[in-house]
Amino acid sequence: MSNPEAQTSMIIMNNYFGIGIDADVCLKFHNKRDANPEKFQSRLFNKTQYAKIGLQKMFFERTCKDLWKRIELEVDGKQIELPNIEGIIVLNLLSWGIGANPWGTSKEEGVYQKPTHYDGLLEVVGVSDVSRLGLIQSKLSAGIRIAQGGSIKITTHEEWPVQVDGEPHIQPAGTINIIKSALKAQMLKKAKKSRRGPSGTIGSASQVRAVASEGSPLGHLGVPSSLGDNPAHNRSTPDALQDSDEEGDAFL
Repeated sequence: MSNPEAQTSMIIMNNYFGIGIDADVCLKFHNKRDANPEKFQSRLFNKTQYAKIGLQKMFFERTCKDLWKRIELEVDGKQIELPNIEGIIVLNLLSWGIGANPWGTSKEEGVYQKPTHYDGLLEVVGVSDVSRLGLIQSKLSAGIRIAQGGSIKITTHEEWPVQVDGEPHIQPAGTINIIKSALKAQMLKKAKKSRRGPSGTIGSASQVRAVASEGSPLGHLGVPSSLGDNPAHNRSTPDALQDSDEEGDAFL
C-alpha cells in the first residue's frame, strides 16, 4: 500500500516506536491527562491510572486483539510471520517507557546479534497482551523477540494507535517505514576509570565524553501533514559538543 506524496510526513524516532496495545494505553492516558491536567501531578496517581486503563483494556476494550492478523511486517525486505500478539515495539535503544527493556538480555542469543546503539539494527518485539505489557513495564519479564534489521516496514489497512518516543497519536491506514537517516547527533558517555593515586591507594575517576553518533532512524509515517507537523514529534539533535572522541558511526 502506498500513499500520495501529499499524505506522507516524516517523524524523527530516537528511541522507540510502538503500534497496538502499548500505544493504545499510552494514548488513553495522554487524553485523560490533557482533559484534567490538575489531577495528574502525583506519580502514584499516574501509576494507578495506568493500571486502571490496563484493566479496562484487558477485560472490556480489547481493541488491539488480533493485531497480528490485521497488519503486515517486513524487515529488510523480508515478510515476517507474526505470532499471536496485540502490539509491536521497535527499539533503537534497549530502554523503553520508564527504562524497561522489552528485548530482554542484551547478549548474543540464537539468530539474534547482541544489540548495541551503533550496530545499525533495530529490534522488533511483540507484546502478547496487556498483562505482558504490565510485566515488561515492571521489569519482571520481556516481550517476544520477532526480528532484527536495519529497515522496518509496517503496512496497515485501518487506523491504529501508535507512539513515537512516548508521543501517541492515531495513525491512519497506510505504510510506516522506519529507516536510518543521515542525521548526526552526539551522545554523552560516562566512562569510569580506576587508577592508583599518589599515595598508592586506588581511586575512582569518572569523566564524561562525547561519542560521535550518526544515523538516527527516521520514521516515514503515512499520515496527513496536519499530524506530521505536530511539534511534539519533531525532535532536534543535540548541539555539537567540543573535543569529542571519535568512536565510529554510532546508531542512535
